Amino acid sequence: MFYAGTKRQLVSGVQWLDGKDQDEAQWNAQTDLTHACLAEMADLSEAMRDAAKRSSGRYGHNPFADKLNRAMPHIRAMLTAMRIRDRATALSHGETAMRQL
Repeated sequence: MFYAGTKRQLVSGVQWLDGKDQDEAQWNAQTDLTHACLAEMADLSEAMRDAAKRSSGRYGHNPFADKLNRAMPHIRAMLTAMRIRDRATALSHGETAMRQL
């Protein structure tokens, strides 16, 4: 998945947290999707650096790396809150992550 797709996936999770009629049975699925989003962001950030390094022998400019690196700590905190079903905290961290992206 690319940056835009990963961001859409995160937006979907934040919207679910913010929704008025959340299906409580969706907690596990939404937590799994958020975890996959975080893993994808880590892979995107790392893969771009490695590809740039291989092609030029040094690190190249990755236009998304800074955004991803700023957002990932908030997504980790969002994920932690989701695991204990703390909707307010998860939503707060999710919204902060979205502002970083």
